[in-house]
Amino acid sequence: MSKSYALSSRLLANGPLFALALPVALQTAVFSSKSVVDTLMLGGIGELEIAAVGLAAKAQMIISFFIIGLSIGGGQVAAQCFGEKGVRGEKKLLNTVLITLLLSLATAACFFVLLFVFPEALMALGTQSPDVIAKGADYLKPIAFTLFCFAVTSSLACGLRAMHQPGIATKVSLIGVVLNLLLNWVLIFGHWGMPAMGIKGAAIGTLISAVVECLLLIGYLKLTKHPLAILRPSQFTTLKVSDIRIVSKLSITAAINSVVWAAGLFAFHAILGYRDADLLVALSVLAPIEALAMSLLIGLATAGSILVGNKVGAEQQGELSDTVRANLITSLVVGIGSAVLLMLFKTPLVSLFFHNDVPSNAEALALTLYDIMAFSLVIKSLSMMLIVGVLRAGGDASFCLFTDIFAQWIVLLPCAFLLTHWLQWPAVYLFGLVLVEESLKLVVCLWRLKSGRWIRNLAAAMS
Repeated sequence: MSKSYALSSRLLANGPLFALALPVALQTAVFSSKSVVDTLMLGGIGELEIAAVGLAAKAQMIISFFIIGLSIGGGQVAAQCFGEKGVRGEKKLLNTVLITLLLSLATAACFFVLLFVFPEALMALGTQSPDVIAKGADYLKPIAFTLFCFAVTSSLACGLRAMHQPGIATKVSLIGVVLNLLLNWVLIFGHWGMPAMGIKGAAIGTLISAVVECLLLIGYLKLTKHPLAILRPSQFTTLKVSDIRIVSKLSITAAINSVVWAAGLFAFHAILGYRDADLLVALSVLAPIEALAMSLLIGLATAGSILVGNKVGAEQQGELSDTVRANLITSLVVGIGSAVLLMLFKTPLVSLFFHNDVPSNAEALALTLYDIMAFSLVIKSLSMMLIVGVLRAGGDASFCLFTDIFAQWIVLLPCAFLLTHWLQWPAVYLFGLVLVEESLKLVVCLWRLKSGRWIRNLAAAMS
């Protein structure tokens, strides 16, 4: 039995990675499912609604990923602090979560203005259809208010994950998605005496469930007298400038990295969908399916970042390489398994979004592109674990940002624009460019990992 196989087997047996990953993956799936629920329910109204909510959800995703990036970055510093242990380590962890929370709320306020005041201009970046723009704007205005709730729950969740308590936020998120499903059913179609509000009803349902989710999490922490319940914005004045600088640097870099990646994905879909309305619908259908499939990989990468951060913070260099290797092997196995499962349920999953007896051009196109999406999960399983779960967790956020900018904005998007608008390549080849992008990131990140220059103990530098 090889050393790598034995290492992976031990990890799967004792489950330290999965103990953290499964709740995080479930929470990520729950977050992603909200757009899936909206798309599925609105699909019963028409393809115009699918295109509108698909495009609006991508804009929302960019903003959400910035806030998630702040939380992930803060959580990775917090994980190093947790690895330090003791009263000093706990104080550093609480300060890190507070800084992350304040950064997230400030970000939510800025993006609220964009979504609430300029939704039409935002939608016009991805489509020329006046109807899609109008319906997307109706969706984005109520969604703007959810950003503040998301900033709070995301920041508290990062602290809970760093403390190896991810299940709390996951249970609250499950309540939120069940409530969202119920409210969408009532408000979209007009049940229980309510008017049928269509796409606006989907947004209002999402808003109400987000408020309830936020209040439940805060209430639980206060009721159980959890250490995170003592956080107050007024405590900001007691923080050291050096600590703010350390957390902000990694958090903001990770947030920019997340939004660069999400914006690149939005731009890629916009380039492909701008020419063909059927392709825009197909991409809108594939996006939520891929997001759900990616949930476990994101959970694994986030959990891996906690374990790697713990080792870096505790300065356990001898165990760090084994942890990294085990994380990568496990993520690859899960990526392959996810791709296989997607292929097994290909037709029934895609057909959920279409309600016509005769398959449309958009449905046929979605089925064609589905195979590429499924196969890409295998490569993404490694690249995501390397970027989120290893390099950034070790404090090497700037390199991760550079890698994503290079792969997406210097290689992928120019090629997509050239091949779409000048050479008129078929959609299947254009969508296949994601395989080139992910493979490039994988090669660059493996080189960085081997160099050993990614390990930086940020917790040790905090006061």
